[in-house]
Amino acid sequence: MDISQSWDTFTNCELYAGRETPEYLDRFYGHNRNWNLILLHSGKVELSINGKMFPIEPGDLLLLPPAVPRLFSVLEYWDVSWVHFNLDAHLQYTPEWQTNEAGVMHIHLPDKEIARFEKLFAEMYELCLIRNLGWYRLGYCLIQEIILRGNMINQKGLDPEHLAFASGVLADFSSMKIEEIAGKCGLSRAAFFKKFKETFGVTPNIYREQLRLNKVREELEQSSRSVKEIAAELQFKSEFYLSARFKKMFGMSPTAYRKTFHSGE
Repeated sequence: MDISQSWDTFTNCELYAGRETPEYLDRFYGHNRNWNLILLHSGKVELSINGKMFPIEPGDLLLLPPAVPRLFSVLEYWDVSWVHFNLDAHLQYTPEWQTNEAGVMHIHLPDKEIARFEKLFAEMYELCLIRNLGWYRLGYCLIQEIILRGNMINQKGLDPEHLAFASGVLADFSSMKIEEIAGKCGLSRAAFFKKFKETFGVTPNIYREQLRLNKVREELEQSSRSVKEIAAELQFKSEFYLSARFKKMFGMSPTAYRKTFHSGE
């Protein structure tokens, strides 16, 4: 097992890197304060973390949160590169990767991208091993590049399955929070917002509100129910809040809209 490591006392910046080919059935990893980047080159592994277990395949790039015990079960001889680092130390941009139920961010790299990421991990290991002047700054630049390139790979609109699920939940006026919908789609809240906006042109909150306001409009046209009753059914904070949002979207209050609509009949 090849490991390089160092602690820079001037910047309080901790950085470890390695590449290994363990032959044990089980490997336990845990770190009190560092994030872990892992790239599986070959083999078959299962990761158990936060009571959840999922497989890791060659080409998988993982970002594991700190202070969370994890157990790697090696099912086949594996070859893995890894980096331990401080996410807040020198990184300006944060990851926007898919997040599973265990809180692990992950990306399955396209075949054409694997060699690029393997080169970044190899350069990281070499930097940590040689530790020439300024090595840790360049090391964190490489980590930033890994994260940003991961963001680029992940920045596509919602896939059809998650698109149908998210739009369906929002259209049903469910009380499910946006964070819960994002989790069901395997995304962080920030990544879900970005993907949703790329797909629909608006944020999930605006999309949900527009659907509700259109439903309000239908109720005003087709029923004699009061604005207060409509607000309660469609989960607006109050009739006054509904009226303010309705006026912003349609240019008039609900009462004025109902009067104008029926005056034309």
